[in-house]
Amino acid sequence: MSTHPNPRAPRTSRVYDDPYSEGPPYDSWTPPDARDIANASYAHRLGISLDDIALFAAMAPGFETAHTQVAQAWLDARPAPEPIAVVRGADPWNAVAYELHLPATAEGSLDGLRVALKETIAAERGAPVGAGSALLNGYLAPYAASVVTRLRNAGAVISYTTRADNLGVAITGDSSADGVVLNPWSRRHTPGGSSAGAAAAVAGGLADIAIMVDQAGSGRVPAAWCGLLSFMPTQGIIPMTGILGFTPRQDRVAVAGLRVSDVARAASAISGGDGHDLLQGPHCPPVDWSKDVDWSKELVDWSAGLAADIRGLRIGVVEESLSPAACDPAVAELIEERIRDLAALGADIHRVNIPEYTLAPSVAMIFTAHGGVRGMLDTQLGSIPTVMRGDARLVRHISDRRRAHPEWLARTVQLTAAAAGHHGGQPPGHWISMAQDLIPLLTEAWDAPILNSGPSQVDVLLTPTVPTTPPTVPRSDMTPEQLLSRRLGSGIWHTAVTNLTGRPAVTVPAGRISGLPIGMQVTTLPHRERLLLRIAVALEPAGGHPAAPHDEETHSS
Repeated sequence: MSTHPNPRAPRTSRVYDDPYSEGPPYDSWTPPDARDIANASYAHRLGISLDDIALFAAMAPGFETAHTQVAQAWLDARPAPEPIAVVRGADPWNAVAYELHLPATAEGSLDGLRVALKETIAAERGAPVGAGSALLNGYLAPYAASVVTRLRNAGAVISYTTRADNLGVAITGDSSADGVVLNPWSRRHTPGGSSAGAAAAVAGGLADIAIMVDQAGSGRVPAAWCGLLSFMPTQGIIPMTGILGFTPRQDRVAVAGLRVSDVARAASAISGGDGHDLLQGPHCPPVDWSKDVDWSKELVDWSAGLAADIRGLRIGVVEESLSPAACDPAVAELIEERIRDLAALGADIHRVNIPEYTLAPSVAMIFTAHGGVRGMLDTQLGSIPTVMRGDARLVRHISDRRRAHPEWLARTVQLTAAAAGHHGGQPPGHWISMAQDLIPLLTEAWDAPILNSGPSQVDVLLTPTVPTTPPTVPRSDMTPEQLLSRRLGSGIWHTAVTNLTGRPAVTVPAGRISGLPIGMQVTTLPHRERLLLRIAVALEPAGGHPAAPHDEETHSS
């Protein structure tokens, strides 16, 4: 019988009349009995003696008060949200999950800008949040993400949430439980993923700006394959609060659009500390929006002083990134054309080598397999370790659905978890600790061409963003192995290192191959974003980059 220090009305486990919820009330904590303790000792190798099993079983109820008091305080402070009005998407590319049209809450630098959000971003309290998976159907956000509040405060309109690959573990844009997302440049191809719908919404003209979540390239890759500019500032500058994360080491927000000025203004508006994201650090003190001050002087403003002058800028072209092993020859040739354009504009071009170039995708895979997927299966989507906000309802929501429908897990997640589940015969934590300890090596390798003081010193590093043209829509005769192989394929080859090392990056449209967009990536040391934006402005056509043409031939299926 539980004893509460402050008794309240009984609680129930049901949140939104959820047919999958059969668990105990939220404030219930059942102490373990002797059998539970013995099983835990065996499973976790705790070495508990037979005498201590009985002792621990007798003492375990002492932990009950703390659990129930925390649960009751949380239930009182965080009542379940009521659903807001939304409309299911019905666009030609299957890009939109929900139409929202949340108006601006104030006038500002983004007045009238239409924004599409990746569906893993909480648009508003009571708005649906998804991740391309039936496991999240019916889940409602407990609060708006920090980036959304800031966008609306700056005058932007939140128009849509957009489809993502199933649980974010894919790079092709074809694994959502709601179907394949089509590329507005060609309905025979996908936009790539996992932020597939966000990229397609901007390329198709539905929105001006996309706010994406990028774990190893999952924001920049679809932007590149949809002909968009994408900007990802230094890790920590944009808060992840209110966004379903994957691994804190890799999670980042990227902003994509067709005009550098739009992207720079939006990225500036959502930057700065929010007091909740612990990765932001001392360089991002919390922003107090209640103060009557000119925030344009308090926050970073990348839109100020945008200039196309790149004369004398030293650009290091990473030789390994253009090798046949790293990208298709046609992609390499297109990138070389843009390099010649940069040289004609006065940039200083250097060829540099990074011998560790191929290491980053493997390190990213270790973080995915032994960190991100494991955390997801432990329902950490509701309790991101580095964000001081959580949601027990999301933990319960996913857990209940997995219990009822384990087959709803993305096959990429099932495969990755199965392959990594026994740790390859090593103790738990073995592979993650190795991968974590290689990040300084990757950082040093990518810093070296910029920090050396010789004649080959450069300011920025240039690579392709994507290794190939966009993936084709899956054929009906593809085998399960073929589908899984493409979804876990080479898309992150050039992008993973920036997430692992916390560097800023910009993806710039580099042209098209057979009518299909390709992107070029530029990166540099942390907090030197303006160097990247100078290159983006220099390569921007008058009026911005074009949206996808709307004609039957281009969009034929």
